[in-house]
This record gives sequence, structure tokens and C-alpha cells, in this order.
Amino acid sequence: MYTNFYKLQTCPFGTSPDPRFLYMMPHTREALAGLEYGIAERKGFTVLTGEVGTGKTTLLRSALGSLGQQRVSTSFVFNPLLDPLDFLEFVLTDFGLTPDSRTKSGMLLQLNRWLIERYRRQETCVVVVDEAQNLSWELLEEIRLLTNLESSSGKLLQIVLSGQPELEEKLRHPSVRQLRQRIFLWCRT
Repeated sequence: MYTNFYKLQTCPFGTSPDPRFLYMMPHTREALAGLEYGIAERKGFTVLTGEVGTGKTTLLRSALGSLGQQRVSTSFVFNPLLDPLDFLEFVLTDFGLTPDSRTKSGMLLQLNRWLIERYRRQETCVVVVDEAQNLSWELLEEIRLLTNLESSSGKLLQIVLSGQPELEEKLRHPSVRQLRQRIFLWCRT
């Protein structure tokens, strides 16, 4: 109705996150710059938090879209309620790989070989976990261990955890202090 009245070509208030309609306020611009920098500079862990409806997913899609000129492969985990084996299978499949094995060790070896090949080609690989406040403690630890996949000069995998303020609370828990010390950048919407 209002598209005709205002002569709009597309509906700006859809239910899916659309980076074309990202409104750049100063804190949004800062969070976007932080995400882009953390990913492009291979800094390992980046965390994005914000209240419900503040545009975290839209911001993530915008950041990944802006890196399109660079060689970036992404796996976007939109439902983190997975066990570690299913998580690895999802990541491999989202990167375009068919898992050679259904064992944790087999999938980790396959992922490591693939990441090394991408690193040699100067490509960046990113796993984005949206709704990360819902990660189990076990899966959070498995994700931390993925940052052990590295070359002698840099991280092979960039990880972005995005979630509501409960994610910050979870990451402050003493049981995940090893993960917390690996977080390079905290961004907030």
C-alpha cells in the first residue's frame, strides 16, 4: 500500500534481513567497520552483540557482502542448536564440501586440508554463527578449538559469533575464559 503512495520500487519493511535497507547510524557504522576489519585482517574471533531487532543479521550480511571484492568463503550457521558433529557437517557443506567421513576426526582433517589450500591462495574463510547466545557449552568449546587451525603465520579460519546480550554474559563465564582471551574484537549494535 505505501509502496505505491511513496513510489517505492521495493518493500523496505520485509521480514528478511536485507542489507540494502541498513540504516547507518554512528554505532552501526562502527560495528560494520569492526566486523569488516576483524574478518579481512584474519584476527580470529569477532563477537557482535545487540538487542533483539537491532539489525545484527542485516549487519552481518552487509559486512560479508562488502568483502565480496576479496576472496572470501563463508559458512553462515543460522541455527546453532546442533551437536558438534552436526555443526562440523553443516560448516563443511556450507563451504561447498561433501564430508568424506561422518567422524569428527575425519571432518576436522578434511576442513583443515581445505583451509590450508584456501590460505595458500590468499583466501579468507569465515564461519558466522548467528543466534550464538543459544550455543551449548560443548559446542562453544568445539568452536574455540577450531581456532587452533592455523598456519605458522596466521589463523586459517575467522569466526564471528553474533547474538543477543546473553551471549556477552555467556562469554564472561569462567568456564570459557580460554575462548574469551581469543576474542580480538567486540562489536555492538
